[in-house]
Amino acid sequence: MTDIGDRILISVLMAEYNTDPDRLRAAIGSILAQTERRFEFVIVDDGSQTDVRGIAAEFDDDRLRVVGYGENRGFVAALNYGVEQARGEYIARMDTDDTVEPDYLESVYGWISQHPEYAVVSGQAREISSDGPGLVLGRPGEQTAKLAMRGFTPIHAASIMRVSAVKAAGGYPPYRRAEDLALWCEMLLRGYRLYVIPKVVYHYRVEKADFAKRSLRHRGDEIRVRLRYYPKLGAGPREYLRVGKSILSGLLPVSTVRAIRGRLHRHG
Repeated sequence: MTDIGDRILISVLMAEYNTDPDRLRAAIGSILAQTERRFEFVIVDDGSQTDVRGIAAEFDDDRLRVVGYGENRGFVAALNYGVEQARGEYIARMDTDDTVEPDYLESVYGWISQHPEYAVVSGQAREISSDGPGLVLGRPGEQTAKLAMRGFTPIHAASIMRVSAVKAAGGYPPYRRAEDLALWCEMLLRGYRLYVIPKVVYHYRVEKADFAKRSLRHRGDEIRVRLRYYPKLGAGPREYLRVGKSILSGLLPVSTVRAIRGRLHRHG
């Protein structure tokens, strides 16, 4: 058994709903194997049919804490509930079917702790799928409002955030999609700064079915987020083109979208 004692610097936050048990075990295991050990791991059981508490018990680790409310309220409600449960000064995000490098927390926390001018810092992420390794996500450097509106933001699941800044921004806004973009916009409007370090720390699972969820009928909230925040952030014509791109991407076949993403990535 690993005892957390009173050394909590970071609350790792995961929202769980019906994840494949083996993938959930892999995700949990990759966090518990971190080289930075001064953390708690808060898993919000969002009414999952997966035996979250039973799987957590297999690890016999006092840093791991499962909380919940006995029903499915949705991803954003689960994240906001987890923020309220967190005991650390920082929140690190983690999704249920991904994995991280052993130095994820050490690298990102090490950077944000040395740069108090930033409220959110993420590492880069590499897409993985049954087809093998994919794109590396995350443009290194500061993510300004202009860049955020053009599609360059911290990688949500690979981010460490100051709890005080998340709460000052009102937590995650109530959108079913693009809740991370909405949070970044709320923070930017309040003068908080965001950064991506040039290091791949996260392995982000993306399968064909995930791209299918990006069809136009699933993109309503993303478009609403952009239309709500872009005027407040001073968007110009180039930024509003991003809204058109979101609509177009939702109309195109999955194979076409994946091909275009790969081509754009190869050519920078």
